[in-house]
Amino acid sequence: MIEEKKCVICGNPFVPNKYRPNQAVCSSVECQYQRQLVNMSGWRKKNPNYFRYKEARDSSWKETCKNRSLEWRKKHKEYLKLYREAHKTRHCNYMRDYMREYRKKKKMNENQNT
Repeated sequence: MIEEKKCVICGNPFVPNKYRPNQAVCSSVECQYQRQLVNMSGWRKKNPNYFRYKEARDSSWKETCKNRSLEWRKKHKEYLKLYREAHKTRHCNYMRDYMREYRKKKKMNENQNT
């Protein structure tokens, strides 16, 4: 019979899955989410350049991405307009917060230069 274990994250007792007897985290959603975050951060530490390999090898890669994005926008001119209309309040909130941060940073830079 499988015995109870204590969850590494929340400390609550749980019975591990019969197919995963070495399970250390209970099956609650929050604990599984925390487990995934820990696993992902560990993986990223082991593979720091995984998402940057293209830029490191090819200097024209960023330019290619930029051009592809511009071409897509030319072909789909109305998309951005329609999307912003459909998500107007969300876009307004985003832009308001973005500009507040921008102005705050700009003000900090001006104060440092003075």
